[in-house]
Amino acid sequence: MTQRRSSSWTCVIAWVTLSAAAAAQEAARPSTGVTDPPSASVTPPAANPGPPPEGLAQPPANPAPAANEPVAPPVEPQAAAVPRRAVRGVGSGPPDADFAAQVVGARSFSSIIDGFAAELGPGEALGTTGFQPTTPGYGLEAESRPAELSEDIYQAFPVPRLGPTPAANVRILMNAFRLGRLEDWSGIRTFGWVEGGYTGASVGPGLLSVQPRVNRFGDQFLLDQIGWVIQKPLREDQFDIGFNIRYFAGADAALGAAKGGIGYPAGNPYFGQDFRDLYLSMHLPIITENGMDFKIGRMNTIIGYNGFLAPYRPFYSSDYQFFYSQDGAFTGFLTDLHVSSRLDVWNGMTLGANTFFVQRSSRSFCYIGQINYWLTDEQRTRLTASVYAGPNAIFAAPGRAGDFDTIVELRVQHDWSPHFTQVVQSNMGWDADTPVGTGSWYGVYTIGIYHLTNKLDVQGRAEWFDDVKGTRTGISTNYSEVTGGLNWHPLRWLEFRPEIRGDFAGAPAFGRNGAHNYRDQLTGGISFLVKF
Repeated sequence: MTQRRSSSWTCVIAWVTLSAAAAAQEAARPSTGVTDPPSASVTPPAANPGPPPEGLAQPPANPAPAANEPVAPPVEPQAAAVPRRAVRGVGSGPPDADFAAQVVGARSFSSIIDGFAAELGPGEALGTTGFQPTTPGYGLEAESRPAELSEDIYQAFPVPRLGPTPAANVRILMNAFRLGRLEDWSGIRTFGWVEGGYTGASVGPGLLSVQPRVNRFGDQFLLDQIGWVIQKPLREDQFDIGFNIRYFAGADAALGAAKGGIGYPAGNPYFGQDFRDLYLSMHLPIITENGMDFKIGRMNTIIGYNGFLAPYRPFYSSDYQFFYSQDGAFTGFLTDLHVSSRLDVWNGMTLGANTFFVQRSSRSFCYIGQINYWLTDEQRTRLTASVYAGPNAIFAAPGRAGDFDTIVELRVQHDWSPHFTQVVQSNMGWDADTPVGTGSWYGVYTIGIYHLTNKLDVQGRAEWFDDVKGTRTGISTNYSEVTGGLNWHPLRWLEFRPEIRGDFAGAPAFGRNGAHNYRDQLTGGISFLVKF
């Protein structure tokens, strides 16, 4: 056993070292391209300039040339650029992406920030009051759940920022099958990804008893996800109808198999399949100037920074809050009221934890709500507050479920610069009438993402989580973890994410195959992510 464990750790350390060395070599290369950052306040010319103010002389319509003045040849008038109505939204593709690129001084789907080429990534436009996009380098990080949710909205103004290419912007499928005209005509697009990885664990091979998730098997390679998306994002300058289909298969789909879904129950823990999203959406130009969005069906939750799907989380592993304090997906409906260009209010109802058009229990009608507020128009600081409440709203440890869950989330995301983003998130929750009384849990973490170059990110996460009565993990103790990693994206469609992680508990909690023998656990992993 010792020899096998040593061999596994040798493989992990070798992979991490090779990835770090290659990433460092890439970072040492000189940057190419334009060195001046684009202006963030370029305003398109007016399509129909009005008459001069009253009191100013009107120029003659066709002034006659003087007798001895040579007559210039007629010049064909050039059509003025007609700016589209500024709408909220993100995504990729024609026709608005080219227009937005011109506005921010970008070259097709890239721009220059501090001398580095930057992709046009997730961000929210400023509403219907102006044509300026958000400041280049700020807005949402591509690999996050908020960015995943923003894919519901058509990208009127993509925002240049450093980091990996958003999966929707890679467009290998779109180009290979020449689907650009279909997107022009219908707004429908498609893309996908494949993720696999290896995790070595100090406790040995097998299913790890507590963390990490979703890379939950020690000393094994996993085909984590094969994802395929077909979606029609909403246009927000008019009444519009859209949809979203996110199908995925692999070891993660087995972990997240929904009650009533095509892969439920998951008989094979290494491979399953599921529809993570299967819903209809609608934009209604009502109540406020920016209107309201509505969607109904099976969908990802709005709670949490870390997404379940591979292109929407910064690390290979996940945090405690993600797995023990949040519901990843549900069946129900959501409304998103765009109160202003900076304020959004979500409200909705679900049928309980992780269901596919069925109820988790006969009483599972749950409320979910969230408020998101950008402090400024340049979108550097975003405040989020969420609540989720109802019977069986989230999962509990086996044999410790109560009859009413309440979860509260507070989060702040701040871009200290175009290179550095920090997220601080806190979850707290209560479960009434469990076999051990009212269960409670509390957690907080911070994530730091530093874009060292346009192809290399350095990432860190530190977390504390207290399972007061063991209703989440099965062990009544507090946990902490520290994770450090890299995201090396040498190509638009390829990422490598090596990481080293240490988990610590106040009581023996870690082990494998259901055993709880250790107070600490060291894991090292590396994943590859191919986007197409």
